[in-house]
Amino acid sequence: MTEDTHSASRRKLLATSGSIALLGVAGCLGDDEDSANDDDDHDDDHGHDDHDEDHDHLEIETFDVVDRNTGEVVVDVHGDHWHGDPLLVPLGDHRSFEAHVEDDHGDEIVFGDDEEYTLDVRLVDGAQEIVELESHGNHLDITGAEAGRTEIVFQLRHGDHADWESPMLETEVVEDIDDHDHDEDHDHDHDEDHDHDH
Repeated sequence: MTEDTHSASRRKLLATSGSIALLGVAGCLGDDEDSANDDDDHDDDHGHDDHDEDHDHLEIETFDVVDRNTGEVVVDVHGDHWHGDPLLVPLGDHRSFEAHVEDDHGDEIVFGDDEEYTLDVRLVDGAQEIVELESHGNHLDITGAEAGRTEIVFQLRHGDHADWESPMLETEVVEDIDDHDHDEDHDHDHDEDHDHDH
């Protein structure tokens, strides 16, 4: 092999090696770029999920359940529990409720089919199915089907999902709400008098 042929072969080998190296570098850069794009896509998805999560964790400061016939607040949420429970429902009849709700900024939430949120209610998983629940967007009806106690949860629905759920509310179906209220008041007074005597 002559010196010229040897030099030409060597130049060809170096050129080929350089091309391979260049392709390798380009491939790495391409992978980094694709990886960066993947990261961007992941960030976008993650950002979207974060937005959804924020939306799903609506903070409620005030949640008062109001009897639509009397305008009276019958039960209300206080932190992680209710005041005024159990919610009484007449046997063989319904009771209609609306809710006065404010978020943690003090802004009132308005309900209705044309509004951002609708008011809804569901039975707690495994609870006795002794009430019938019907939502009308801005209010709901609870009908007592059988006497007894069960548990329900109020919801603030946004589209096809709930952005907020209340604590579990004990609900009692009774034959006569007025008599039941009177009995509870009497028991309460009796207990207070008894405590006072001691």
